[in-house]
Amino acid sequence: MTLTGEGLQPSEFAVTAARAVADCADLSLREQARHLANDGLLGVMASHDVGGLDLPLAFAVPVVAAAGAGLLGFPLMEALLLGRVLQETQPRTAEAVVSGEMLATIAWQSNVSAAREGESVVLNGWIARAACAREADCLLVRIGESGAALVSTNSNGIVVEDATGLDLAVPEHAVHLEGVTIPAANLLPENTWRVLCSDANVLRAAAILGSAETCLTLAQEHASTRRQFGRALSYNQAIRHALARQKLGLEGIRHAITRSVGDEAGALQRDAAFLAAGVYGSAISEGALQIHGGMGFTWDVPVHRHLRRVRALQAQGDASEVLAALGRRYVGAIAPASDVTASR
Repeated sequence: MTLTGEGLQPSEFAVTAARAVADCADLSLREQARHLANDGLLGVMASHDVGGLDLPLAFAVPVVAAAGAGLLGFPLMEALLLGRVLQETQPRTAEAVVSGEMLATIAWQSNVSAAREGESVVLNGWIARAACAREADCLLVRIGESGAALVSTNSNGIVVEDATGLDLAVPEHAVHLEGVTIPAANLLPENTWRVLCSDANVLRAAAILGSAETCLTLAQEHASTRRQFGRALSYNQAIRHALARQKLGLEGIRHAITRSVGDEAGALQRDAAFLAAGVYGSAISEGALQIHGGMGFTWDVPVHRHLRRVRALQAQGDASEVLAALGRRYVGAIAPASDVTASR
């Protein structure tokens, strides 16, 4: 019997995750891995065989949301996904990731070619948006349209570039692969990448939800306590209306995520949750920044750091392409009806 069958709810992970994230504030990346693993958070979705809890995606949502709220400087989403993705084909690696002994990450953008040579595969190309790749032990890389391969960062031919991007807490690296040879067993099944991206979009939405919640809380506190011309900022009706709209947007993200992890949810609902989180999350964090004024850009007030993370997650999931794909799908769905109407 699984923990789900015993009545455990996803929300019960929120408190533990928030405490663990707070404890990670002053720890190194590998210390964070061990700390999160000791709290059982890295193996939420991995099977019992590799030391995980074998729970559905919905149980990872509050964990990642807590990481977003606390601006955790660790590739938590990647570790959660890899623990489950590798459990069948690379069980020892999956176990090491779940236990915090190995630091693994995923390169979300890539252009890599793979050539089979006997029992090995030679990789050439580049990858990007690989969170914390410089310190990682291994990377998951997309091959072709939907395949994937696990690559050790100690392999010959790997060149890691300096980090770029907006999120300074979880730096994203670009990596060049020049004749990198890996065992053929490191190739994952063909459909792995498609499933991985679909689940990742839900977890990105969860991370944005956590950041948006924190931004809205900070904006409300500032508007209530900051006084201007003898009155609190919240006395201004325009500010109260703005906060009300942001609260509505926050509940929109929460509702979209809930739908995306339902029993009947598919890729469409998961992409929609990611897009809703990106739109509302940006609006909420930008609104919080505006209410704070110049203070919002200082390192002491974290709203600009949350905005950086939201923007980084949008880019990582290629929100523009996801939106365009939804548009094409919608147009494709209504085109036959239009043709019928035009022919009458």
